[in-house]
Amino acid sequence: MSVAVHPERIVVKIGTSSLVSDGRVVPDKAAALVEEIADLLRSGLRPVLVASGAIALGRAAGAEQRQLAAAVGQGPFFEALRTRLAHYGLTAAQFLLTPLDLIDVRHRHSVQDALEHAFEQGVIPVVNENDAVHVRNNDILAALISVLLRARSLVLLTDVPGLYDSDPRTDPDARLIPEIKSMTVEVERLAGATDATGEGLGTGGMVSKLGAVWIATTAGVTAAILGARQPGVLSRLMRGETVGTVVHPRAGTVDDDLERLWRVFADPPAGTVVCRPDTRRTVAAGESVLRDAVLRTAGRFAEGDVIDLALPGGEVIARGRTRCHHSLPAAAPGGQTVVHPSEYVSFLEDS
Repeated sequence: MSVAVHPERIVVKIGTSSLVSDGRVVPDKAAALVEEIADLLRSGLRPVLVASGAIALGRAAGAEQRQLAAAVGQGPFFEALRTRLAHYGLTAAQFLLTPLDLIDVRHRHSVQDALEHAFEQGVIPVVNENDAVHVRNNDILAALISVLLRARSLVLLTDVPGLYDSDPRTDPDARLIPEIKSMTVEVERLAGATDATGEGLGTGGMVSKLGAVWIATTAGVTAAILGARQPGVLSRLMRGETVGTVVHPRAGTVDDDLERLWRVFADPPAGTVVCRPDTRRTVAAGESVLRDAVLRTAGRFAEGDVIDLALPGGEVIARGRTRCHHSLPAAAPGGQTVVHPSEYVSFLEDS
């Protein structure tokens, strides 16, 4: 089943280090971002801006605990963006959300209605994770919003120009990957080589960005990782120029179940469960993977952790949250469920 997208909708996420320095929103960085958002609106697009930085501002004001820092910093952070948007005659609407607001059906419909009204009135939704109640990261939240809105694109603006084939910090020959036909586990493994931001001020990094890319592209939304410092990068992307790394949506069947996508891709896998070859048929049929299909495990994981399901040759066929511990004792009943179909996403092309 394919999912129609709204070609005018775009979700843009920018990280803390691309906006904030020394405990304040850097005026030049904010001005460049807002000018790009205004250009998108003038070109007929309906942008949603997901921006990180409240925790950094709150800590600069003396609040050390992360949830309190978010609560302290959110007001001045939004005000800095609101004021800058007002210079362009644009009205900003603040949305403080958590993934749970998008997963719960009643909240989801309410959020969607509010965003639709913002689009209708030309208002720019400025979204931040409501870290005062739920500290996660805005990459995943932005991806979920892009699926909710069936946006044409999820754009992740960061301090690196895109995804590289090796670590650009240590390899002078590292090459930027301009286009990825489909997200794969092999692509994901490049994240460790590309995460050049270190600890920084934010909570993201390339690992979480690729988690967001998994969510968006699995649901039929194009994703892009771009350098926030490149002038006019959003407009250039929309014109079809080669900038950053563009990841195309999954071909064929898509999965737009927000709860399942969140549960499967919000965290990187803690381990791998290697299964019998006939588990391919089990996954293709959307059935539970049972204990008697397991040959061995790798890594240390507990019940509820994200794991990959792999075949003996190493092919990863699905990812999900396991209902078992990594030890999987031999005495466990053969019918014990390792991963339930409601909690995994198949990587099989024909699924």
